[in-house]
Amino acid sequence: MNTNPETTPEPVDVEAIMREIRAEIRAKKGMLTPGGEPIVPTGGHRLPPEFYDHLYQAALTHNEVGVKMNVTPVNIPIFGPVITWLRGKLHELVLFYVNQVAAQQMRVNTHLLHAVSLLSQELEKTADEDQLT
Repeated sequence: MNTNPETTPEPVDVEAIMREIRAEIRAKKGMLTPGGEPIVPTGGHRLPPEFYDHLYQAALTHNEVGVKMNVTPVNIPIFGPVITWLRGKLHELVLFYVNQVAAQQMRVNTHLLHAVSLLSQELEKTADEDQLT
């Protein structure tokens, strides 16, 4: 076994690398405040790393709610185009209401995500204060 300090590789801090990658993704997706802080901070040490990973994943996808139109054409001679058009109009009407509900759900998701994030930050502060005393 070679114990020469010049040839021993330095340990890799995977958590630090992941924080840097997540910071770049947040910047590209517009998930930062004008001051450069993340909208939903997703780091800490008091809770398991999986908690922060789920918080990060929720922050990435909290506003991806919605339904897209998918109308398949009807292959019936003469009446097919009329049926396809009618189905398209009915789908548009349904999508109008579904997307209104989706917009409300995105607002709820945002508030819940911020609440959970604030709770984790408070737990981190409490842990730091407990260590100081």
